[in-house]
Amino acid sequence: MTTDELIAVLRLQNIPNIGDVSAKKLIAHCGSPSAIFNDKFQNLLKIDGIGSFTIKGLHDTEHFEAAEKELQYIQDHDIAYSYFTDSEYPRYLKHCIDGPLIVFKKGNIELEEKSNKHCRYA
Repeated sequence: MTTDELIAVLRLQNIPNIGDVSAKKLIAHCGSPSAIFNDKFQNLLKIDGIGSFTIKGLHDTEHFEAAEKELQYIQDHDIAYSYFTDSEYPRYLKHCIDGPLIVFKKGNIELEEKSNKHCRYA
């Protein structure tokens, strides 16, 4: 994922009224997180379940500034991340419609290799 795309994802997460489900609809319609911010307001309103209330903060500079600060924090603290379309994204979350756009991790976290012997539903 490029830095521009990561900033776009962080912006989406910072905008009130845009949750993971709405963000995924916007990404699917526009093709990428950064393309959302380049698309016309009228085109975005054509997406099922997306209204003007949902996307009203899309171009507020405060969300871009917050995303840049978060990116700097991620870089300064060497935090890894997995985007919901990445192969490293936890497979159990891939099947959740409201799974997070991005998962952050620090250290040695091997979610996929953990034993499921304590899980009743595995």
